[in-house]
Amino acid sequence: MNISPDAQNIVIFAFISFVLTVVALPETIRILKSSGMSVRDYYKAGEVCVPTNGGLLIGFVVLVMLSASVIFCNSMINFIIVYIAVMYAIFGILDDHLRIRNRWLKIFFPYFLSYPIALILQPHAMVTINHFFDTTPATILCFYYIISPVYVMVVSNMVNMHSGFNGLQSGLSSIVFFFLLVKSFMIGQIENLSIFAAFFGANLAFWTHNRYPSSIFEGNIGAMLIGAAMGTFIVFQGFLISGIVMLLPHTVNFLMYFYWRVRRKICRMHGTPAGEYGSFKFGCLRDDGTISVPNQLTLKWLPLYYNQMTEREVVRIMYVLTATTCAIALCVPY
Repeated sequence: MNISPDAQNIVIFAFISFVLTVVALPETIRILKSSGMSVRDYYKAGEVCVPTNGGLLIGFVVLVMLSASVIFCNSMINFIIVYIAVMYAIFGILDDHLRIRNRWLKIFFPYFLSYPIALILQPHAMVTINHFFDTTPATILCFYYIISPVYVMVVSNMVNMHSGFNGLQSGLSSIVFFFLLVKSFMIGQIENLSIFAAFFGANLAFWTHNRYPSSIFEGNIGAMLIGAAMGTFIVFQGFLISGIVMLLPHTVNFLMYFYWRVRRKICRMHGTPAGEYGSFKFGCLRDDGTISVPNQLTLKWLPLYYNQMTEREVVRIMYVLTATTCAIALCVPY
């Protein structure tokens, strides 16, 4: 059986990235602990602190694989993909350490970080647009400089928002990356995907230590890095509609959160008690190990609001939900 060089590179990059990350994780955890980069895990009994900003390791592994790509599959496309993801990661670091309060800045500034994607869009990325709009210079410019950067920005923010539990973001992102690769193989569109495979392998390896009971968190840097890479993957392949289907749980989570913010704003404007629309970032742990949440206005809190469940149980529900939408998206042509 003949295996194409592109397919070989995808497997090699995913495997090597996985191994490098697994090998480096214990030392990374030790370094982060000794550097004081730890945060409290609110869903563990007692004052349990876990090292954070583990997304740095994913970024370093991908950069190593980027250097290796010069030997295996020399392409400037890989450098632009990594540039976009790393710029989002840097913004995540700033958010972690500067505590950026302006939410509009946090949402829209990354839009400008996505602009280089216009340099790497392949002809097949326009196929989806051609099914809905006439191909005109205005349409092409709109796709290259508005739709594509906004898509990457939105995906990155949604991935960052749909986190908070042990293994939630890393597990969901691994599922989405896996199905994106599967869909690419199904349609025979596997050119220049080796660096995306590196993101997948590193993120999957990180999940092995990030899942419950987590020994390391990714931090905003990790969520923004992976989210930007995921958004770039979707646009690069022209999976604009199927990407929406895959990320439907992320979208629902964002809309629920947006509704929460609007209702809280209305309460403040009218001077009424916020109640369940108050400012809550975390739930609390019951004595039996289940989690109590103040409202049902994020997707991960919805099952917890109506049922007594553990963190591990609700994360598994999110896995199944995302895997289901991703499987459905395999049947979506665009």
